[in-house]
Amino acid sequence: MLNLANLAEEVQIAYRSRIKLIKGDFADEGFATTKSDIEETFKKLVHKLKKSPEEVFDELKKQTVGLVFTAHPTQSVRRYLLHKQGRIRDCLAQLYAKDITPDDKRELDEALHREVCINGY
Repeated sequence: MLNLANLAEEVQIAYRSRIKLIKGDFADEGFATTKSDIEETFKKLVHKLKKSPEEVFDELKKQTVGLVFTAHPTQSVRRYLLHKQGRIRDCLAQLYAKDITPDDKRELDEALHREVCINGY
């Protein structure tokens, strides 16, 4: 299920990015990270941690991110699953088409159902 959720998220992110490029800005401001979002998050941290803004800021400046690449055997994916994921991704992407008809949507929904249910996922 996590793989399917990730696929859906990938398609949605691609769709939003495409809309952003077309319109030159975010189509839905609710999905854009704004200065006010960052300020609100910072205020919540100050309140939750019961620290001064300076203390919280100093701690945030100390944070680091380390990337770790692994090649664990459990992360390998069989070829048939890769193809299945591709077909699911294609169906999801087509659902975002502007000119989709109700019949097209029904067929895509059925195709998604088949891909997820047939031969397991």
